[in-house]
Amino acid sequence: MNKTAIKKHEIYGKLSEFTEQELNSIVDYIDYMRQKKKLSSGHIIKLQGVLKGHDIVFADLKKLKEDTWKHVEEEHE
Repeated sequence: MNKTAIKKHEIYGKLSEFTEQELNSIVDYIDYMRQKKKLSSGHIIKLQGVLKGHDIVFADLKKLKEDTWKHVEEEHE
Protein backbone atom coordinates (compact mmCIF):
# COMPACT_ATOMS: atom_id res chain seq x y z
CA MET A 1 0.00 0.00 0.00
CA ASN A 2 1.15 3.53 -0.66
CA LYS A 3 1.48 6.16 2.06
CA THR A 4 -1.74 7.93 1.08
CA ALA A 5 -3.79 4.74 1.35
CA ILE A 6 -2.25 3.97 4.74
CA LYS A 7 -3.03 7.48 6.01
CA LYS A 8 -6.64 7.24 4.77
CA HIS A 9 -7.03 3.88 6.54
CA GLU A 10 -5.58 5.37 9.74
CA ILE A 11 -8.01 8.31 9.57
CA TYR A 12 -10.95 5.99 8.90
CA GLY A 13 -10.07 3.95 11.96
CA LYS A 14 -9.99 7.04 14.15
CA LEU A 15 -13.37 8.28 12.87
CA SER A 16 -15.20 5.42 14.58
CA GLU A 17 -14.40 7.01 17.95
CA PHE A 18 -16.42 10.18 17.27
CA THR A 19 -20.06 11.04 17.94
CA GLU A 20 -22.41 12.08 15.15
CA GLN A 21 -22.04 15.74 16.10
CA GLU A 22 -18.25 15.49 16.04
CA LEU A 23 -18.39 13.76 12.65
CA ASN A 24 -20.54 16.62 11.32
CA SER A 25 -17.87 19.05 12.49
CA ILE A 26 -15.21 16.99 10.71
CA VAL A 27 -17.28 17.02 7.51
CA ASP A 28 -17.58 20.82 7.78
CA TYR A 29 -13.82 21.10 8.24
CA ILE A 30 -13.15 18.90 5.22
CA ASP A 31 -15.51 21.03 3.13
CA TYR A 32 -13.71 24.15 4.36
CA MET A 33 -10.33 22.69 3.39
CA ARG A 34 -11.61 21.75 -0.07
CA GLN A 35 -12.99 25.26 -0.61
CA LYS A 36 -9.76 26.82 0.64
CA LYS A 37 -7.79 24.64 -1.78
CA LYS A 38 -10.01 25.71 -4.69
CA LEU A 39 -9.58 29.39 -3.85
CA SER A 40 -5.82 29.15 -3.40
CA SER A 41 -5.44 27.42 -6.75
CA GLY A 42 -6.20 30.71 -8.47
CA HIS A 43 -9.64 29.57 -9.54
CA ILE A 44 -11.51 32.59 -10.86
CA ILE A 45 -15.24 32.83 -10.34
CA LYS A 46 -16.94 34.70 -13.16
CA LEU A 47 -19.99 36.62 -12.04
CA GLN A 48 -20.68 38.43 -15.28
CA GLY A 49 -24.37 38.22 -16.08
CA VAL A 50 -25.42 36.90 -12.66
CA LEU A 51 -27.64 39.91 -12.05
CA LYS A 52 -28.89 40.23 -15.61
CA GLY A 53 -32.57 41.10 -15.62
CA HIS A 54 -32.54 42.39 -12.03
CA ASP A 55 -33.13 46.03 -11.18
CA ILE A 56 -30.08 47.42 -9.41
CA VAL A 57 -30.32 50.61 -7.37
CA PHE A 58 -26.80 51.98 -7.17
CA ALA A 59 -27.67 54.17 -4.19
CA ASP A 60 -28.52 51.00 -2.26
CA LEU A 61 -25.20 49.45 -3.28
CA LYS A 62 -23.35 52.56 -2.12
CA LYS A 63 -25.16 52.45 1.25
CA LEU A 64 -24.37 48.75 1.61
CA LYS A 65 -20.69 49.43 0.92
CA GLU A 66 -20.61 52.27 3.45
CA ASP A 67 -22.38 50.20 6.12
CA THR A 68 -20.14 47.21 5.47
CA TRP A 69 -16.89 49.16 5.87
CA LYS A 70 -18.13 51.44 8.66
CA HIS A 71 -16.73 49.22 11.43
CA VAL A 72 -13.26 49.27 9.83
CA GLU A 73 -13.21 53.03 9.80
CA GLU A 74 -14.39 53.16 13.41
CA GLU A 75 -11.63 50.80 14.53
CA HIS A 76 -8.94 53.01 12.97
CA GLU A 77 -10.14 56.27 14.51
